[in-house]
Amino acid sequence: MGKYVTMTELAKKLGLSHSTVSRALKNHPAISLETTEKVKNLAEQLGYQSNFSANQLSHGKSKLIGVIVPDLTINFYTKVIEGIQNVLESEDYATMLFNTKESFQREEVSIETCLKYRVDGVLAAISMETKHFHHFEKLLKYEVPLVFFDRVANFLAVPKIITNDHQAAFNATNHLIETGCKKIAHITASINLNNSNNRLYGYLDALKASNLDIDESLIHYYESKLNSISNFLKKTIAQHPDMDGLFVFNDYVANYSVNILQGLGKRIPEDIAVFGFSDEPVATHMTPQLSTVHQNGQKMGQFASQKLCSILKKNEPMSNEKITINPKLILRESTR
Repeated sequence: MGKYVTMTELAKKLGLSHSTVSRALKNHPAISLETTEKVKNLAEQLGYQSNFSANQLSHGKSKLIGVIVPDLTINFYTKVIEGIQNVLESEDYATMLFNTKESFQREEVSIETCLKYRVDGVLAAISMETKHFHHFEKLLKYEVPLVFFDRVANFLAVPKIITNDHQAAFNATNHLIETGCKKIAHITASINLNNSNNRLYGYLDALKASNLDIDESLIHYYESKLNSISNFLKKTIAQHPDMDGLFVFNDYVANYSVNILQGLGKRIPEDIAVFGFSDEPVATHMTPQLSTVHQNGQKMGQFASQKLCSILKKNEPMSNEKITINPKLILRESTR
């Protein structure tokens, strides 16, 4: 495959100035028809393509949007990206997609790359390792609009599109209680994540509302370390043989947990009912099929990109706004 042909090379081959070739390619009336045809014929012959990025940057825009996600193996984020692209393509924006793989360092590099390519705006969900936000503050310093989705930095005064994690977790835990569970454990993700904490608070508030005891030994932060879940469940069942319910941060971890519990001789849901979160494909592929919370990732991506486009068009300022999407419970075989 040949290299890209530049306008400078066209000018050199034709013995014309760079400005003349540029004007000819744009059908400028100051350039004769003969010269214009000569330039266009050679451009077509050599496969010349206009440098879109350079043209856009000359007008102060790149028409690029940086999209940062923490884990592309999670189907929810692919749905978010689908919603984002549907909107951005209609607005003639291209996307630069970054998968941080739950790495703070990768997240920092993603922001630096966005600045290097002068993106017009950034849509982001933070990684599980993220504890500091100076890199996102750098975007704001250079007046690059930022919109968070799903996993957000609450103290930054930018728009945030989130799921009503607290209410969904409350409803899921309450369903376990209403169907007979009295000792419910919870596996959550990281203390650094807003959605992880909100799901934890929803779980705790559901227990309080039903006057059930809160026992910290029944709560586990797995921090992306699956082997810690096996240790937690074995220890918890030994200490609490009457444990009869489990609410889990996401469906992949719920699936892993079900496998561990079944390996320990527990029947799902007869002995322990299990509720997941996100309605990932694994929820219907596992046995038993998983009760879970359905999140509308496509809607979240749509709302986030619409908000960013509105800011870029200066239809509204970048403000500390929070838009909440209400999910719904999906009841399957893993609960009673």
